[in-house]
Amino acid sequence: LRQYGPVPIVPDKPFDADTPSEEASVERNTYDECVDYICNDMEKASEFLQETRTQQFQNIPTKGAALAIRAKLWVYAASPLLNGSYKEAVELRDNEGKQLFPEYDASKWQKALEALQDFINYSEGRYELYKVYSKDGRYNPDASLYELFQKYNNEIIWATTKDSWGSVDNEGFQRRSTPRGVRGSQGMSAQGVTQELVDAFFMRDGLSIKESPIYSETGFSTVTHNVIQLADTVEVTDTIFNMYLNREPRFYQTVMYAGRRWHVGGEQVFFHKGAKDDNSSTNNCYTGYLLYKRVNRTLYSYGSYPRSWFRPGILFRLAEFYLLYAEVLNEVNPSDKRIIEYVDKVRERAGIPLLKDIKPGIIGNQELQREAIRQERRVELCTEGQRYFDVRRWMCAEEEGYKQGGPVHGMDMNATDLEGFMKRTAFETRIFEK
Repeated sequence: LRQYGPVPIVPDKPFDADTPSEEASVERNTYDECVDYICNDMEKASEFLQETRTQQFQNIPTKGAALAIRAKLWVYAASPLLNGSYKEAVELRDNEGKQLFPEYDASKWQKALEALQDFINYSEGRYELYKVYSKDGRYNPDASLYELFQKYNNEIIWATTKDSWGSVDNEGFQRRSTPRGVRGSQGMSAQGVTQELVDAFFMRDGLSIKESPIYSETGFSTVTHNVIQLADTVEVTDTIFNMYLNREPRFYQTVMYAGRRWHVGGEQVFFHKGAKDDNSSTNNCYTGYLLYKRVNRTLYSYGSYPRSWFRPGILFRLAEFYLLYAEVLNEVNPSDKRIIEYVDKVRERAGIPLLKDIKPGIIGNQELQREAIRQERRVELCTEGQRYFDVRRWMCAEEEGYKQGGPVHGMDMNATDLEGFMKRTAFETRIFEK
């Protein structure tokens, strides 16, 4: 339904779909009929699915998963793309004259809120944002954001064991996100991050790069820090482009940028011409950034280091539903105090200042709250398969800051030195057709 819009609801009666027949000729149902069908299925499922996952069957769907699917279903049904705002869709008829997409129905936001409230109520005491604390009781956002994707935990509502994380030795996710130049890595350096995503991350003060006084896009700074070089921890001094300094924890959990050191071996990673991870190989990241999110940091194709590590493929997690809850509350009643409260729950876990403290002026303003929620979704859920559908259901894929077409940027991978490399450069032009 998310991919195609209205689809045929296939009858329970078995038939051979490969053989032309009256039974196999199933007309497309309307969007609302599909929504009602899925909603009813999830309500029935929630009555008999088990309450919690077991240690042995962590990937099994539970009542919480059914309630979550139902809630997200109604968020999509209430969103502009599928709720009367897409003129061409509303005008579409099948060959019998049936209208497939609905006119606008304001009550769908209320239905979405009721479905989300059911899930939020159920989640209390069952799911929680994953957090790690040090021995002295201090919260550690970096460890929290890293470990969240490395094992089953109570933030996960629904996950699958079917993934391609792989190991450092096959051509799965881990190897594609590993630099070619890291000693013994067999890395492919092939999974890139766009400059547009890099720019979306906040600064450590919780503000965007356009708002923050501590953001700089010119020059380099000298940074002294500790790194692991094989079995030893050593102090090193590196020269880092200022664009990458003072960013929020989620940035450092997501992006491998030029000059950053790999977590095992301690080697710096560079992408300009002549560097070990340049574009002289067909295996290159195109953008001058590698995806770091979900990479396991114990794996290394050298010595006695482990070569593989299982990570669940997370389909639904609690942070997304907190942000969906805030989004729908804002559409129903922008003055509801829970809007900022639930966005701030996500920001607190991310280790950045809360909106209620740094932007109290947006509270109650529907447009400003809507924009804040959307930016939070982009950063928190980046590379988790949400952005593509979000910008379409919001119908903003042609707007500045959300554009799905036009030039897409990285750094200049054809530059022959680091300084020349640090220049925004379009690596491709994408086409978006309404």
